Amino acid sequence: MATQLHDIKQISGNLMQWNLKVRVVRMWVIPDQFKPEIPLSIELVLLDSKGDRIYASIGKYVVKFFRNKIHELRLYRMRYFVVGPNNLKLRTTTHNLRLIFTQKTFIEETTDPSFHMNIFNLRPFDQLTNQHDVDETKLFDNSSFVQVGAPI
Repeated sequence: MATQLHDIKQISGNLMQWNLKVRVVRMWVIPDQFKPEIPLSIELVLLDSKGDRIYASIGKYVVKFFRNKIHELRLYRMRYFVVGPNNLKLRTTTHNLRLIFTQKTFIEETTDPSFHMNIFNLRPFDQLTNQHDVDETKLFDNSSFVQVGAPI
């Protein structure tokens, strides 16, 4: 029997056994302050098939298990996380919770041609120029078009 997949919207703090199929749409390494060549953590933004996102963190003591197994823009099956509040100063997603990887977290790269690549969260330029509409604690993407004309 196939294991049920969960949507990111379903995640609550009541379980650890969430089973997700997600794309890693953002991934960055936070280096150790005293040894920059050693990662303090790996931070992720995960996207499910419905377009919902959640922030995930791979801490210092488990980075070695996942560092070479996970890559940006690839699709994964993941399960077994600690779920905690997403109360960081800079919020990378609007989800109220975040996932924290442990030694028991399972990840496996997968393929699914029906899983979309809509990875960008675009905003219109007028929202960026209107200071009242910009929430500086959230990430978003901006696409620009530069047109080069003849010199005046």
